[in-house]
Amino acid sequence: MKALPLLLLAPLLTTSQPAPPRFSFAVLADVQYGDQAPAGKREYRGSLGKLREAVEALNARNDLAFVIQLGDLIDSRAADLDPILAVYNRLVAPRRHVLGNHDFAMPRDTLVRRLGMPGASYEFAFGGWRFVVLDGMDLSVAAGSRADGTPQRDRGREMFERLSAGRAANANDWNGGVGRQQLDWLRDCLKRATRSRERVIVFCHFPVLSESSTPAHLLWNHEAVREMLEAEPSVAAWFNGHDHQGGYAERNGIHYVTFPGIVESGEQTTYSVVNVYADRLKLGGAASAPKRTLRIAPR
Repeated sequence: MKALPLLLLAPLLTTSQPAPPRFSFAVLADVQYGDQAPAGKREYRGSLGKLREAVEALNARNDLAFVIQLGDLIDSRAADLDPILAVYNRLVAPRRHVLGNHDFAMPRDTLVRRLGMPGASYEFAFGGWRFVVLDGMDLSVAAGSRADGTPQRDRGREMFERLSAGRAANANDWNGGVGRQQLDWLRDCLKRATRSRERVIVFCHFPVLSESSTPAHLLWNHEAVREMLEAEPSVAAWFNGHDHQGGYAERNGIHYVTFPGIVESGEQTTYSVVNVYADRLKLGGAASAPKRTLRIAPR
């Protein structure tokens, strides 16, 4: 059989190669650095080197739209923020933050300012997608999250006491909730995304679906938030940390991903790279990071 000329083979070779993602971004969770002795599997000091390793690996890429850490950058001491933030700030790609319960070793305003966040909750857009960052410590009984006497602190205490009285699994003072004003803002974000035919990923420190984590880690008012997500066809996924073991579940077309924590990743670091396609999100990464393909309905 006579060989085909290379010119005729070129289209065949081209079409056989998979299409590249529209864009990619990276996710890290629960670095939880602290200059202190380990506690169980939590190697607090080790997080400094593991974050450094992750930053070096991510900086070797040139395709990341942004990198986001899902909260608990530190464990419990304000003095630990500077050294771990200095490592995170070496990232070349744009850097994003989510607030976690352990981060409130300092007043809320100070924390938001030092992290360079536009606010405790905010949104941004890229490549036809809208990314919404929620403050899961909006309602809280944690000392640094809200000052005594503020409406949010009073509502947080009321919500916590109500959950405790009902013996709810997530009635823990290291969880938090989303207040009414922020819920209204979230609803507006999602509706605008639906009208503009954008797809949405919501980032929060806390899970809102027990199958993707453990009930003890759930956001206090997880059901109200989840109902809001499921009301809008624009929502593709919810990404959270908090439960260091990680997890995943799908419900009503929305993917709920809990990313494993660096502080309990052993000797290796852990991070994920999310490749965004028209019909799927493809997750891959280092060590215990989830490796899966999340199918999404076209819009």
